[in-house]
Amino acid sequence: MKRFIAAVAVAASLFASPYIGQAAKVVVDPGHGGSDPGAVGINGLYEKSVNNEIAYRLRDILIEKGYEVVMTRNADKTLSLQARVEIARAADADLFVSVHANAHPSKDVRGTMVLYHDAAKPNPDYPASDEMKALSPQSRHLAQLVQSSVLEQVPNTDRGLLQSSAYVVRMGNIPSVLVETAFLSNAQDAKLLASSSIRAKYATGIANGIVKFLPPTFSDIGKHWAKDSIIRLNGQGIADGYNGKFNPDQPLTRAELMAFAERAFGFAGAKSEVTLAEFDGSDTVTEAVYDEEDASASPAVPEETPSFGDLPDWHWSYAVMKEAVESGILRGYPDGTIRPDAPVSRAEVAVVLDRLIGASQTGGNPSSSFKDVTSKNWAYSSIMRLSSLGIVNGVAERLYGPDRNVTRAEMATMVDRQLTRGHLEQ
Repeated sequence: MKRFIAAVAVAASLFASPYIGQAAKVVVDPGHGGSDPGAVGINGLYEKSVNNEIAYRLRDILIEKGYEVVMTRNADKTLSLQARVEIARAADADLFVSVHANAHPSKDVRGTMVLYHDAAKPNPDYPASDEMKALSPQSRHLAQLVQSSVLEQVPNTDRGLLQSSAYVVRMGNIPSVLVETAFLSNAQDAKLLASSSIRAKYATGIANGIVKFLPPTFSDIGKHWAKDSIIRLNGQGIADGYNGKFNPDQPLTRAELMAFAERAFGFAGAKSEVTLAEFDGSDTVTEAVYDEEDASASPAVPEETPSFGDLPDWHWSYAVMKEAVESGILRGYPDGTIRPDAPVSRAEVAVVLDRLIGASQTGGNPSSSFKDVTSKNWAYSSIMRLSSLGIVNGVAERLYGPDRNVTRAEMATMVDRQLTRGHLEQ
């Protein structure tokens, strides 16, 4: 049943072409518009205005999460129901979500509901397309996830799911839902919908439901060797992208390393202090930096978390870097910096992962002996241990490349191998 069925069955099938990666595509439909205002609220608020803001916010959230988004309209204009469905069909998308607000003759009725087409309860006067008949189970599942996710963001009366003959949910060819956020005819609901911050929560709730139903993929990993690991970690909330891309071959930064590590393993179980930020970037790392005997001692925890000149509170990694410092995993440089955007080497990553997952996890013999990693190398024991566990591989035959910058793809595969290994051992 089109690309969607392959997507939910096998993650690798999310790509329509073996040469070009294809992000999951969502059609977002702001209900009404132009000369059609929709419902008019008890407070004079036009439904189309509510729909517009929620839909545009939803678009931005989905794009940030890695989806490709098609809007049925990007302006306040009149658009027929048929035109909306035709746009979705032409887009060859995966999902269709129409955003609305509700109204009822009784001012006491309030709450949230989601509409979908149910082939088990057809309306003979309004027949559905053959595709939508077949997709009823998927549309219902999407509706359930969106409904629960919206109510998590904006608690309200749960009016459940409604089997509907609305044109946009019965005439398409992909799983489709229509979200009725709240009732403009009810004073409490109308007050909610008049709030820009609440509208943002509705958008977040809808987006969360979409993510649960069909996690995003990235447009730049279609033929990449690390594709499967990246998809798995993204589905677990460990690996993120930006604007629909993962940038797999981009060097991993210190901040990204900490984010990966914290999401995958947490900092509480770190074996010892990883003095990663003391490494000065030279090719030679002294034993004083990563000394195994010193590492067994309890790290000195500062009474107050230091601040760093290159880590302002608006930096995306501020919270995780601060936590890493407070946990004794990271220390700053003597010049008062912590260099969150600096790249890290394959040796550094091996040491960090080894300490975080625990040296007690011993494997067999290393999967490979590396000519460029001798017993005198400061990261030797970590590289050998992770090699024996099958977590790290070389960059070429018998070459580990300890001083090479690690890429985002390499980090994803290392983390994925450890998580998969841990799952198999349970």
